[in-house]
Amino acid sequence: MKRISWNWALGVAMSALYAAAIVLAFWRVLSPDVVFVAPDAPIEPLGFGDAARRLFTSAPTLQNLLFLLPYPFAYEGTFWVDGYVMCLAGVFLLRGRGVDWGAAWVGGLCAAFAGYFATLFCAGHRGVVDALAVTCLGFGALQRGLTGGRPWWWALFAAVSALGLAAQADIWLLVTAAQGAYAAWLVARERPAWRRLLCGAAVALVTFAAVGGPALAHTFGAARETRAAQLGQVAGGAAADPALARAARWRFVTDWSLPPEDLVELLAPGAIGHTSYPFDPAPYTGRMGSATQVLRQHAIHIGWVPMLLALVAAGLWVRRDPAACDVPFWLALAAVTLVLALGRHTPLYRPLAALPFFDQVRAPVKWLHLTGFAFAMAAGFGAQAFTRRFPRSAALALGAAAALSGALVIRPYVFPLDLAHNALTAALPPGASIWNAVRWPALDAVCRWHRIPLADGATADYAVAPAPQPGLTPLATLTLERPAVTLGLYPLKAPSSAR
Repeated sequence: MKRISWNWALGVAMSALYAAAIVLAFWRVLSPDVVFVAPDAPIEPLGFGDAARRLFTSAPTLQNLLFLLPYPFAYEGTFWVDGYVMCLAGVFLLRGRGVDWGAAWVGGLCAAFAGYFATLFCAGHRGVVDALAVTCLGFGALQRGLTGGRPWWWALFAAVSALGLAAQADIWLLVTAAQGAYAAWLVARERPAWRRLLCGAAVALVTFAAVGGPALAHTFGAARETRAAQLGQVAGGAAADPALARAARWRFVTDWSLPPEDLVELLAPGAIGHTSYPFDPAPYTGRMGSATQVLRQHAIHIGWVPMLLALVAAGLWVRRDPAACDVPFWLALAAVTLVLALGRHTPLYRPLAALPFFDQVRAPVKWLHLTGFAFAMAAGFGAQAFTRRFPRSAALALGAAAALSGALVIRPYVFPLDLAHNALTAALPPGASIWNAVRWPALDAVCRWHRIPLADGATADYAVAPAPQPGLTPLATLTLERPAVTLGLYPLKAPSSAR
């Protein structure tokens, strides 16, 4: 009973550490009317009815469930909940491999605060974060299905895999490839009965088809057509020349490859800057991006704690410690995915990019997500070197170090955007509509937050433009997102008397 009570208390304490780190990292945006800048996650306030319809009319995902929360919390909370789910995914897997509870929670926190995953909110890639969190839960379910043979573990593996596919197909593909490698590793080590494996695989296929049917239809329907259209546009006039078309496709697929010089940030976060946003006080100075633009919106730092603990895990494995059973796999996965993240900067990526499905995955830096998860799992094994001698103090100290260092890496990527108090809403009368002449993301967010209609130029009463308009006096000047751009609000015609 005492052991069970301690395990529960430890879980509560580690969860509190996660929550405290989130509060520390996002302190400036905890007000309901202040959000962080996330360009690819548009702010669209939803009522409960709209959120419920989205939940039941689209492919099931964790984020659609979270949209049922009051929107000021759902917008940001989806990222925070996904981080905790990633933490639980690490705990779930490590416990299945016999890692003690304290070390398992340390590994889980390392996974939740791996820099690329933990800072991707700054780009707004909600689907990527959601897909990673739920699909990584499948590692633990797969491990239990292979080693224990219980059918419900296979069903759980398939269900979370289907949720990940619905959230982001390309991320699902990368994680599934890693899970396939992990399954091969476990089969080679554990040698489970083939009949049990076939029964489990059958359960998984049926469950995946049932839960993931809508996601499969979208992935091999609309999503595939969209990517085919993108590839066709990239080839453009080169389509008549097969060699030029292949070169254009290669450039498209390998945009956002990790430059080798950026690897210094694995040890020194922010050494080459933080983001490419013009309002970032420490802008990114590297060359990650596409052929037309340099653009980075996230950290690539894995974390000091997981990297150090992974070294300890390697030492345990060299000494043939039975507690380090899966360390070679996770270190190998970390090394392989780190190389693949280099994309066009390594010749090893070209054979992979020629494979079916992988030839449509853009941004090789996405492989770095798996690098972070692999280091975190190795760290969980390494933490046992300390938690076996000091079960309580070592677990809490290492967990606190992982959470605190993660929060410090996140903080520079939190750019507050006050949606409630701004010149736009002060200058517009109730019911007015505007025409956003520059499509500035922060302005769109403010309009959606206040339910201000965005009309076309022919019917709008006001226009927002980045430069003075001849013959017009601005009603207000807007300063949003600590910007390098000042916007002016101008009347296009007199407001309607009906208002």
